[in-house]
Amino acid sequence: MTSTGKSVIEVDIEPSFIVCDDHFFNTYNVDKNEDLMQEPPAGEKKKNDGKSFFIRDGSSTKNLILSHSLKAYEKYIKDMPHLSLLRKDAEEKHLSAVKSSVQGSKLCEMITGGTQSLDRSHFAWYIVVANKSHPVQFENLSFLLHMDLVALLDFDPESAESSLIKLFEERKTNVHSPDQYKITGAVEDIANKLKLTKNTSWVFCNGGINKENPSDADNWLTEKGSSVRDVVSLLCRKDVLPHKKFLTIFLLFSQVSNANDPLLETFSMFLQELKGQSQILCICDNETSYTYWKQLIKNRYKVDISRCIYELSFAEVNGTVLSLWSENRKSSRFLPCGGGSNVVLSKKTEDSLETLSVLCVNQCDGGNEDKQKHEDMFYKGGKVSWWNFYFSEQPGSMPFIKRDKFSYIVDAIIPDICSRKEACEFFSIFHLPGCGGTTLAMHVLWTLKDKFRCAVLKDTTDDYSTIAEHVVQLLTYETKEKPTRLPVLLMIDDFPDISDVKKLKLQIEEECLKQNIFSKSPQVIIVNCMRAESYEPTDDAVFIGNKLLEKEQELFEEKLKEFKRTNTNTKTFYGFMILKNNFSPKYIQGIVKNTLKGFNFQDKHAQLFAVLVLLHVYCRNASLSVSTCEEFLGLQTKACFEPDKVEEGFERFSTLLTRCTVNSKVSFEGVTAIHYSIAQHCLKELSTLSSKVTKADITNLLLTTDAFYEYALGKQKLMQDVHNMLVRRQYSAEAEDSLFSPLIQHIMNETPKMEEMILQNAAKRCRKDAVIFQLLARYYYIKKSDFTTAMSWAKKAKGLSKENSYICDTVSQVLVRELRHAVFKDKDDPIKPDNLEKYLTLAKSAGEACKETQQTANKEAMTRMLRLKDYNTYNTAGHLGELQTAAIVIQILQKTPLFNCLSQ
Repeated sequence: MTSTGKSVIEVDIEPSFIVCDDHFFNTYNVDKNEDLMQEPPAGEKKKNDGKSFFIRDGSSTKNLILSHSLKAYEKYIKDMPHLSLLRKDAEEKHLSAVKSSVQGSKLCEMITGGTQSLDRSHFAWYIVVANKSHPVQFENLSFLLHMDLVALLDFDPESAESSLIKLFEERKTNVHSPDQYKITGAVEDIANKLKLTKNTSWVFCNGGINKENPSDADNWLTEKGSSVRDVVSLLCRKDVLPHKKFLTIFLLFSQVSNANDPLLETFSMFLQELKGQSQILCICDNETSYTYWKQLIKNRYKVDISRCIYELSFAEVNGTVLSLWSENRKSSRFLPCGGGSNVVLSKKTEDSLETLSVLCVNQCDGGNEDKQKHEDMFYKGGKVSWWNFYFSEQPGSMPFIKRDKFSYIVDAIIPDICSRKEACEFFSIFHLPGCGGTTLAMHVLWTLKDKFRCAVLKDTTDDYSTIAEHVVQLLTYETKEKPTRLPVLLMIDDFPDISDVKKLKLQIEEECLKQNIFSKSPQVIIVNCMRAESYEPTDDAVFIGNKLLEKEQELFEEKLKEFKRTNTNTKTFYGFMILKNNFSPKYIQGIVKNTLKGFNFQDKHAQLFAVLVLLHVYCRNASLSVSTCEEFLGLQTKACFEPDKVEEGFERFSTLLTRCTVNSKVSFEGVTAIHYSIAQHCLKELSTLSSKVTKADITNLLLTTDAFYEYALGKQKLMQDVHNMLVRRQYSAEAEDSLFSPLIQHIMNETPKMEEMILQNAAKRCRKDAVIFQLLARYYYIKKSDFTTAMSWAKKAKGLSKENSYICDTVSQVLVRELRHAVFKDKDDPIKPDNLEKYLTLAKSAGEACKETQQTANKEAMTRMLRLKDYNTYNTAGHLGELQTAAIVIQILQKTPLFNCLSQ
């Protein structure tokens, strides 16, 4: 059936010798016009009685029975035995030349990048480009629903009404027009707004959206080509999708025969952006379509495409691709409802909960993941995955090690919280870095996944209101009509401060009220996993230190015996052995010394390793993307399966590194140090080498290397991590410790005066970061007493962020500090008139600056009143600065003759 509703019936007659032998048939024309069917007048005879004899003549047919002669017909009949014999010989030769198709195997190889499994595909993402399809094809396209599609470029203007997008109704898709892909700001911000890598983006490339009319083939390039090129350019950027780790699939549902076809133009765009066809796969279901497509590309672009599947029907393509997924990926996922009942979590709902990673009742069931790979990564020092818990429950495996606080959390803290009244409650797992706090929190969720609806927050920087909406959506899914429901157990990891956890708690409670959810018990319980050096004991918190209890040590010893029984190579299980040895400095130092022998900071891989350990020590969850590391090391990534490519580039240092998944504005795979203690000892060891590599050297390399920031995946997160390392202070009882960040303090102690160069380079790297400029101003007036330079930086900071009262206060602080410094150095008593005038003028300027800070703070407060969900406090710095100025003025006046007389 065609798109117009009409039917076309095609009868393909194959005149093979086996069927026809040497038989022949005549045809007769039957005229249904009654007038013409009347008998001819007397004396006339019907011409040939409508009898015909058709033979094949090239691509058409020829009638040998002519009105004036039958010679050709009679000759053909006479030659029939000979012609039949020739046909028989030709057919037998053809049959002997036929070979079986191997395109099914080729499809498996090309679509997975050589891994033969989509669960472990070389490609992290897929882009699909498709032309007009027909509803009859939909039943053979279900494989698309399971793929990690970052975008689908749809060239069918009728798709929204009756075509391919209808197939995706059970998945969450974001419909876009090509205009939305134009780069008008920071690339990661655009990608985040479009939700690339979070949901499938459906891009209508030839109208069909916003009442836009489609363009014909001859006009498409001039009318719509430019905007579609923006789409292709954005998707192919190295700071959007990992380099050489995505595959573009052209699905030719209908034949492309026009040299100006939009699909052909788009193929050219991808060919240019990807610099070749190694990341392009074309699929059609017949050789004719393939021949047209191949010839058009060859004629126009002088490219002979080889990565094409055309001998398989879409039914065969569908079955082949689906067979590459494990049952775990294709099967339904279930959420608990209480009383042993479950509901299916629809894929569309799960897609919409983009801030959460949902843990289902049947998580990991039916998967074919590599147990050894997951265990190696975890025990080496990588983050635990659900697979580690799953494998530990399988027959013949030792149960997952339960930390000392596990039973207390499950049997005491959570039951106690469940008896409370507020809609949202939280408890905290405080832990030293690398001590297993995150693993403990995930173990709790895994154990309780039948009794709670469990989820992990992907990114702590997400908007709290959006997180709250998703949490409540998970809570109420398929339970809105029920009087009681299972609470949500939400794990959050590494929030900056406990106050942020409380803000999220309030936001969830507000969302519950908004959704008319009233209950006498908590509906959401937050498991707050947070790094801390120490904590104040409370009923709602536990602390995980770096000393194992005797019972825990026994469990670790038992696990080590299991490794030996199974002949597991534990040589690089550093994360496991560090815990087993109670964080023994001697053990850690031995690993580091042995690995860093012959370290040469001039080597690329040594430089990159040093940067990674610095990031790990001074910034939580910091990493560099795999593609950034490959770029820096000069590794040529190929669009095919190459295991451990980056690890090979790091050579012997790779044993101290691991991969991690980073959920930021754009999700990507990163590289980080395996353990906080390992990273700490590495920095210490590097500073004691004969070539002595200091923290200043490494920080300077990080700040001045353009490769880390230009078109790098995760660039904005890296910029934020660098910002935090330089700016974020740790407050303590000793005021001196909190004046600058730990990194700056350590650089000051290790290599005095080098910190100035570091801060100058930071300002060059972060040209639009007002807080970095503020940091420089603070450095110059605190450490250098250089108030002229400090004021210059303070004004630059203010110029970048005039509406920020904290930045505005920097100018007043420079003036107050300058005034205090001048008065302190002035030993004259009584004070000289010239100096008195200078000090009072300076005091006046400081007072005016403080007033300006107060006005800016008042404006901020008024703005916060309009934003109901703004929990920031009022900035009192302007008032404090004014009081400080007044106190200094009093000191000045006490040194004047008048006050001297009064005091006497």
